Amino acid sequence: IRRVISWDEYDELCSHIAAQIGENVPDAIVGLTRGGLVPAVRLSHMFNVKLYTLNISLRDGKAPSTKFSWKQLDKYSRVLIVDDINDSGATLFEVHNQFYTRAFPNPKFATLLSKRSSKMSVDYVGEHINKTRESDWIVFPWE
Repeated sequence: IRRVISWDEYDELCSHIAAQIGENVPDAIVGLTRGGLVPAVRLSHMFNVKLYTLNISLRDGKAPSTKFSWKQLDKYSRVLIVDDINDSGATLFEVHNQFYTRAFPNPKFATLLSKRSSKMSVDYVGEHINKTRESDWIVFPWE
């Protein structure tokens, strides 16, 4: 079964995330390529904060990016990592480990959708996907 997310639904998901963040506004946002870029841009505009991109995709067999300039985040204490979906949690877990091994403050994570069965917990979620919808193939409006 396919679930097609409309632009209006996408806006609502971003608004839900922003409401959860409230006054805990990040200093910087890191969007994960590819799916996390669109919501990361939207949230960076909503909070008027700097946006960075991290090229990582375990699903596509790409190793974590070593080309990312981690030093550019040194001046930030509240970093928000954004992706489109928290599926298995493998990608987010890898990103968390990369931050941890570089002694960065614990970043927060946000995804538009998050499966309850994921091995990685997300701080801010547009919508939790319940058991009956977890097998749906999600199609975002930019795909």
